[in-house]
Amino acid sequence: MSEKIQRIDYRCRISMNKEPFSIALINYMKHGGNINERDKVLSALFGYWLPFALKADGNFSEQEVKQYVRNTIYKLKLHIAYLSEVFFLEDFPVDSSTIISAKPMVQQVVSNVAGERLIEPDKPQPSIDFLCHEHDFTFETMFP
Repeated sequence: MSEKIQRIDYRCRISMNKEPFSIALINYMKHGGNINERDKVLSALFGYWLPFALKADGNFSEQEVKQYVRNTIYKLKLHIAYLSEVFFLEDFPVDSSTIISAKPMVQQVVSNVAGERLIEPDKPQPSIDFLCHEHDFTFETMFP
């Protein structure tokens, strides 16, 4: 018999000022494109926070976390190329030789007493992992 996959419920309610950018984003999240709202939100969450969550959880080896980071960076590079292609940014280099130093961003991560790495809220952090599950092809469906 196959093992039943357990589910976890997570809800997040956000209230934003009604500004043109916020309205456009929320409308797109709810109704735009070929990807449903749930998958858009999950891909963004996985993309930015999964490796940090895995490291903070402490139940994943350093090798596992690094592999998720590699997968994430690869998928983010694909997304950068996709954005560049969709919005015709010929002047924006997206090849693999383009190197952006993450050192200043990494230095913004602060360690607390328990050894958990926290992010200072007013400072941007590097973007990480999109879809980590082998069976979840949301991101890949964006590329024909």
